[in-house]
Amino acid sequence: MSNIFQNIFFGPTIAGVFFLLIGFHLINNVSAQEGIPITCVPNNGVKFEGVDSDKLIVSQNSVPLAVVYVSGYMPRPPYTFKFFGPELCDRGANSILMIKGGFYRATFIKYFEPPTLDETALAGQN
Repeated sequence: MSNIFQNIFFGPTIAGVFFLLIGFHLINNVSAQEGIPITCVPNNGVKFEGVDSDKLIVSQNSVPLAVVYVSGYMPRPPYTFKFFGPELCDRGANSILMIKGGFYRATFIKYFEPPTLDETALAGQN
């Protein structure tokens, strides 16, 4: 009877503890060091403009810099924005912002790629 008890309870307990330790290691070491880097845009000197129900365009001097996806459907324009840090990031405490009095979170920030110049256009400038 003692052998059956050990086979039923002892084996799964050791395996469960082993998997918990592996999971704890992966969460604390792998995702924090090798995870997706945080992307941020500055709050000062740029203009935020709502362009869709869950997207903002960030521009500087009328040049679009990035698109910011937010965590929910924004209210109707006109928009008022309030930030709680020097930059808006897609993770962490600086990802929280207020839009028209409601709390939202920036979930993804994608910078626009700079335009590529054609070689023939460059040759004409010399």
